[in-house]
Amino acid sequence: MPSPSFPSPRKAARLCVWLIVIAALALAMLAASRPAGPGGDTWPHRASGRRAFGSLPPPPKVTPVTLVKVTPDSARRINAAVPFLAGAVAAARPFVFAGSPADRERATTCLASAAWYEAGDDAVGERAVVQVVLNRLRHPAFPKTVCGVVFQGAERQTGCQFTFACDGAMARTPSAVAWGRARTIAVRALAGGVDKTVGTATHYHTDWVVPYWSGSLDKIAAVDTHLFFRWRGWWGRPAAFFGRYAGGETMDSRLLHLAGAEAQPDMVTAGAAMANAALPPAAGDGPALAAAAVAYREMKGNAVRVANPAGTEFGLALDPHAYPGSYAIFAYSLCKTKPACVVQGWIDPRHVPAVLGPPERSLYALSFLYRKDARRGGEEFQWNCRQIARENKAQCLPGTGGAIAARD
Repeated sequence: MPSPSFPSPRKAARLCVWLIVIAALALAMLAASRPAGPGGDTWPHRASGRRAFGSLPPPPKVTPVTLVKVTPDSARRINAAVPFLAGAVAAARPFVFAGSPADRERATTCLASAAWYEAGDDAVGERAVVQVVLNRLRHPAFPKTVCGVVFQGAERQTGCQFTFACDGAMARTPSAVAWGRARTIAVRALAGGVDKTVGTATHYHTDWVVPYWSGSLDKIAAVDTHLFFRWRGWWGRPAAFFGRYAGGETMDSRLLHLAGAEAQPDMVTAGAAMANAALPPAAGDGPALAAAAVAYREMKGNAVRVANPAGTEFGLALDPHAYPGSYAIFAYSLCKTKPACVVQGWIDPRHVPAVLGPPERSLYALSFLYRKDARRGGEEFQWNCRQIARENKAQCLPGTGGAIAARD
């Protein structure tokens, strides 16, 4: 066996230098492959066994949705000129809801409402909207409840993050079939279902508008006519979605009629306290108003106590001994010639207000509600099932599907 040969000292020194250079290059490549922070700096994922989020700069600000003033055709050309981010879109991690039954029902209602009002009765679009809502919940820039995300900015006249919360769209009510489909999509998403199409998108808009923020975000996906975006840099990466669900869902009162019984008790109690503090003087002991074009036999012992000047909103003192269906007959008679109309009725005349407000405000005491909107092709009759027994629970006012309360 030949004896081993060793390099000369000069060759050994050169070899050491090359090894040091190669090691330095390897370390540089490793650092470059790690996620970059918002300013482009490499962000250390772990420090002492824990995520080192303590010194992370604040997340991007969530700005109100304001649009560039361009025509739809110009908007489409502008949007088409913006390229999609190169590479595959990373899917979001599954979101598995872990909250109380009441919070789950409220979250489901808020999530389904965002899906239906934003995307219509389109399952593909609804799944994309739902995914964006849950992506936002997990991102530090947004609220940590589902309803908080959906109704962020709704306290202002403008600036809603989801336009349906501010533009009057909630006056429409989905059909039972459409609402059931939206709820199913929401339930699946809260149980871990993921729409991989939109990845970790936190923003979207239709292709015929141009929001001011769209030029500063990465365009990552398209669903029909909607374009989906995420923030650039580290705040758009999957690792940035580390926010945790906080619980304590607060549902917008405009969704009461869509929510299941689990969501109602706390809200009705809170609504009672608010209404008791703010109700105007009662009109129940005042004289009955004339009900134009309504025959006496159709009134069935019920009386109009308050009405708006346009004759499209009525407050009734209801006869507690009358057949409950008579409330519906009287309401229909009052509204049959009107394209839009609301009738509220109370068995206890002390609760009839002198000035009518939104039905939800007096939901705790309201005995009967009729709503009609011919332009949207719908009308509904609902009774307070804590006061009036109804075999069909779908006819119960939200939160009143329990036992019958004694009448005083």
